[in-house]
Amino acid sequence: MFSLVAVSAELAEQLVAIESGGEDAVHQARTRVRRLRSVLSVYRKAFDAEETGRLRARLKALGTRLGEVRDREVRAGALDGLLRADDDPALIDGVETLAAQARADHERELSTLLEHLRGRSHRRLLADLQAFVADPPLTSNGRKHPRKITRHGLAKAVQRVHAARGDTLDERHATRKAARRLRYTAEAVTDDLGRDAVRLASAAEAVQDALGAHRDDTLLAAFLREHGLDAAAVRCERRAREALDGLDDKLAAIDL
Repeated sequence: MFSLVAVSAELAEQLVAIESGGEDAVHQARTRVRRLRSVLSVYRKAFDAEETGRLRARLKALGTRLGEVRDREVRAGALDGLLRADDDPALIDGVETLAAQARADHERELSTLLEHLRGRSHRRLLADLQAFVADPPLTSNGRKHPRKITRHGLAKAVQRVHAARGDTLDERHATRKAARRLRYTAEAVTDDLGRDAVRLASAAEAVQDALGAHRDDTLLAAFLREHGLDAAAVRCERRAREALDGLDDKLAAIDL
């Protein structure tokens, strides 16, 4: 139901890949956690509230651990890709120093994550998740009217994307998270809703990507300015502005 079995299996696979040093495994695992949490939230009327709430909280904690590693991985990669061959040597030295520190931070957080993944509480979470998706604790409406719950959940998710907000970084981040949640929950029901769900997921992904690029470059620019690397910060700020080009049209395409 709602692709829970497939996504939970993919999560387990990526968590194993993290332990074996698999490329991009942390990002992929974090994405699967977010997919599961999004489905359990948007379609929550289909599931028993108490049992689902406990599982969502445990998945959130795992997602936070994965995020600590992934955010530092992204920061290191962004810094490594920022420089140009003709940059001033002082700028190169400064950025490379920050990149080295980011890689060290990433390794430290990865070590902490690996220790957690080998622990009993993590194994218990995976076992409980497997049991949940194999036999979801459905409400009576979840059993009798799944399509109605799907339509209602998606409609509410669309409304959240279009909720009145401002242009601050935090407000745009809220819109991005709403778009991401909509994307994941639309992708979870493409077998049931077909082209409508595919179109909705694609439109939400476009907004998510644009706002994600804007946020990443804005935060990176602030980080660089804190360390006196204004020339590199200007480069990031320009990219952040460009990421918002056409955003209104992208948002308008999100409609159910």
